[in-house]
Amino acid sequence: MPTEDESPGPLTRYFDVLELIASFSGAITAADVSSILDLPKATSHRLLKALVRSNLVQEGHAARTYELGERVTRLLHMSAEDGWLTSLAGPQLRALSEATSEACFLARLIGSQVFVAVSQAPNGKWRQHVTEGLEMPVNAAASGKAIMAFQSKTLIAEALSQDLPKPTSQTHNSRRWIEKELAVVRAQGYASCVGEIYEGSAALACPIVLPGGSVMYSVAISGPIDRIMDKKMSQHLQALRETADTLAKSLSIGASIKSRA
Repeated sequence: MPTEDESPGPLTRYFDVLELIASFSGAITAADVSSILDLPKATSHRLLKALVRSNLVQEGHAARTYELGERVTRLLHMSAEDGWLTSLAGPQLRALSEATSEACFLARLIGSQVFVAVSQAPNGKWRQHVTEGLEMPVNAAASGKAIMAFQSKTLIAEALSQDLPKPTSQTHNSRRWIEKELAVVRAQGYASCVGEIYEGSAALACPIVLPGGSVMYSVAISGPIDRIMDKKMSQHLQALRETADTLAKSLSIGASIKSRA
C-alpha cells in the first residue's frame, strides 16, 4: 500500500477529469465522467463544480456538457518560448503590413497585462512604436482594449487595479471611463486608439477569438491619425478582421502542437 507521500492524492482525479474533457470537449457529461472513471455521481459533480469555479472547465454549448475553460486555454498560450508565434503570425502580419503600408502587430495577454508579441512595419519610425515586448496599456492601446474587453470581470478588475499610464492629454485612466470603453469594444467588435499613446498616432485592433470563445490575442494596425482614421478606416478594419480569423485557426493549432512538444 502506498504511503501518504507516494499516493497520487486528489489532484490526480482532477487531472483525470481534465484529460477526459480535453478528449471529448463540448460533448462529455457528468454522467460520462462518472461512468468512465468509475466514480460516484456525487463525486463527479463535486470535481466538475470545483473545476468550473476555477475556470479550468466551463459548461459546453450543448446541454449538460463540459469543455475546457479559459484558464486552460490561457495556460497553453503562456509559454515563455515565443518562436512559434513568430513563425505562425509573421507571414500574416507581413501580408497585412504590405497591404496597408502601415505597422501591424500581434498583441498577447500575459497575466493581466498585454504585450506586443510579433510586429511588422514598413519603416523604422513606426517600428519603434510597436517593438516586440512593449506593454500595451489596457486603458489606452487599441490592442490592449481589444483583448481586455473580452476577459472575465475578475481579470478586468485586476488589470484596472494597477497604475494606468496617462502619456497624452487624450488618455483616460478612470475606471468608469475604461469600463464604458470596453463595453463599446465588445459591441462593435474592434478597438481604437486616437492620440492616446502617442500624439498624432492612431491604431485599430480586432480581437482574435480562439475556438471555444477565449481571447488571448489581438491584431492591430498603427500609424499617423490621418492615415488610420481616414476614409480607409473601413478597409483597414476589414483587413484586420480577415487576419484575425486566419490567426485564430493557426494560433489554436500551434498552441495544441506546442502543448505536445
